[in-house]
Amino acid sequence: MSRLAGYGGNVYVANQVIQDCDDAWNEQVDGDVSLTLDETDYMTGTGSNKMVQAGALGVGDILASEVVSLPTLASFETVLMWAKSSVNINTADDYRVLLDNHAMCASPEVQVSLPVLVAGEWKFCRCPVVAGAFSAATAVISVGLKLQANDPGAATMHIDAIGAAREVVGIREWAIDEGAEVQDVSAFSDGQNKVFAVTQAAWSGTFSGFKDGAPLEIGTVIGLEFQESPTPTQMWRGSGIITNVGAASSVDGMVTYAYSFSGIHALERPTA
Repeated sequence: MSRLAGYGGNVYVANQVIQDCDDAWNEQVDGDVSLTLDETDYMTGTGSNKMVQAGALGVGDILASEVVSLPTLASFETVLMWAKSSVNINTADDYRVLLDNHAMCASPEVQVSLPVLVAGEWKFCRCPVVAGAFSAATAVISVGLKLQANDPGAATMHIDAIGAAREVVGIREWAIDEGAEVQDVSAFSDGQNKVFAVTQAAWSGTFSGFKDGAPLEIGTVIGLEFQESPTPTQMWRGSGIITNVGAASSVDGMVTYAYSFSGIHALERPTA
């Protein structure tokens, strides 16, 4: 069994909502896309944007865009969002989220790539932004989704809860606890042996580090990437909500903050 030294723990807070996706986008919709608000399949709020794309949609086409009104994004570092595809998206950058100071995403100041997606599974996505790119996003009025690279053919894309985020700096420790509730489902036919069934899965955790700015508020929604090694797939990834905040200091030490959180939705687990 391999042994790994601690590698990294990143927590992000989406302080600025870009688009909550609780209304159907209508600034523009490509003729080969059928766009509706899906009020039964979503991750936050009251719905997600469901984009059914025909096989005729081509690389470089914008599936849809929506009017927004955002302040400058210069102080933000990354984009957080939820995405789901009906087919496997095997290459990062097949789709891009566009942010533009111009209408209909005509000349986007910021383009961020969606990661690889597994068919039929919602994924919590952190979409890195090229250093300095957000400084040009001074008055974003349009957000869109573009087919950038490989064409998956006929497919359905769901997107939800797009936000601009900052990293919580100073983290030096993290822990994840994953478990499940079980219920006794024993019957007379089982004899003397109890039988249990899993009912609901749950996960939670903690992270702590040095004070750098004001502490996070209880109830803050966070995105997290807890990296076990330099291998990209050896990472715990998901979103959570802060449930407890603690502060500590000593005469010979630094001020530290410690946080507890409960996971929201599914936890993406690392591979071997």
